[in-house]
Amino acid sequence: MRTKIIAGSVLIALAVNPATAADINAQGAAALQESLTGFLPEQVKKSDFLTVTPAGDRYEISYDFGKLIGTLGLKDFTVAGLTPFIMAASPLDNGQWKLNSDSDVNFSVSGKLPDGKETDVTYSVTDMVFSGIFDPAIAFMRSAEATSGPIRMVSKSGEEELEASFAGMNYTLASVDSKTAGAVDFSGKGSFKNFYERIVAPETPEFEVRSESLDFDVGVEGVTATRIRDLMSFILPLIKKDKPSPEEIARLKELFRDAMPFFTSLSEKLTFNEFKVVSPFGDFGLGKLDYMLTMTEPNASARIGIGARIENVSAPSGILPEAYEQLVPDLAEIEIGLADLNISRFIDVLMEQDAPRPANAKDPKDDELTQAVLNDGQLTIDFPKILAKSSIYDVEASGKVKGYPDQKDRYSLEATILAGDFDKLIKHVQEMAKDDPDLNQTSLLMMMAKGIAKTEPDGRLRWDVRSADGKSLTVNGQVLQ
Repeated sequence: MRTKIIAGSVLIALAVNPATAADINAQGAAALQESLTGFLPEQVKKSDFLTVTPAGDRYEISYDFGKLIGTLGLKDFTVAGLTPFIMAASPLDNGQWKLNSDSDVNFSVSGKLPDGKETDVTYSVTDMVFSGIFDPAIAFMRSAEATSGPIRMVSKSGEEELEASFAGMNYTLASVDSKTAGAVDFSGKGSFKNFYERIVAPETPEFEVRSESLDFDVGVEGVTATRIRDLMSFILPLIKKDKPSPEEIARLKELFRDAMPFFTSLSEKLTFNEFKVVSPFGDFGLGKLDYMLTMTEPNASARIGIGARIENVSAPSGILPEAYEQLVPDLAEIEIGLADLNISRFIDVLMEQDAPRPANAKDPKDDELTQAVLNDGQLTIDFPKILAKSSIYDVEASGKVKGYPDQKDRYSLEATILAGDFDKLIKHVQEMAKDDPDLNQTSLLMMMAKGIAKTEPDGRLRWDVRSADGKSLTVNGQVLQ
């Protein structure tokens, strides 16, 4: 993570001042150093926490974060072990840059928190290696690779203690020209191996979290790289100003609009493999835990979706009665999203706002922003897939809900529910009702639901549920409310 942040700083600097990619000499080093530090406060610049020197066929950029921390005036904290971080930047014949770094990180922070607790934090990364190709024409990395050995963090504050570690990390980034003219598609994937976390707190049972790996896969298509570069180039000098001029604000808005929509689609997936929580009550586990995030192009009808999927749930024996254990799903998945968001109109209204206001200041246009993002004033929540499976049931649902945020009783619903092995589930509930008579009512309702269900060609039962006004309710065409 630290390597990527530092590399990003270099990329921004090279994008703002691509002339630094010429000859390797003292003049070029000075220009690159000014590009990297020009937008920083004068006190930070004078600390020399960042220096650039020519070194043969490349520049060596040194980040001494110890000096940077010294400018912050943290009287209650001390930092030990920080050594300068070196990033090499070499120009290639095609005008691109090759970036490299190879180092270890091992430092500690000690001090006192506002509540008076003494705290100590240690952080280490072994064998951290980064390399990549940066293209000034788009102001982004064309490709990159990063690896590391063990990563470990330990935090102690009073009687509380947190320890977290990975056995190692790998990451790759790739890019291709997008089918959208002038845009670029980026993809990145990698893995953190053998995740471990231990938490100790007073009057709380100690527990550990483990996972064989944390894998990630990210893709962003249609990135308007050159326009984002122009926007960033304009923003960086403004950071130094207390109050930009009206002309600068107008130009900033123009560049922001030009850079829209920033991308055409985004997707992210995180996967925990063999996820386990070790506690005094026993071990809880998942064979796999997925988290998904998606977003379509931020236009007049955008969608932001999230999802999760779990497989092979396990729990200590005796936590649940045996009859209920069979109700725990072997597989469960949910996909849900905010749909039909008018991001284009939201941006248009936002760009009509005046210069940024002080914190906590209220503006009458805030409500207008909220309404701008909702088409026809309605919020649409869709759920393309919600499913759960076990040895005694197989249930799946999909649909959407539309409503008005300020009128909770005014909404519409469209949903389809499919169920396999429904007779097996009813029988199981009836058996449970012998020990818990309250479940007889549940069994009765399930049999009534079966009575109005349709049967699919594959044998599953189907219920189409509709509500047009939040009051009436129909199931498979029959009015129930």
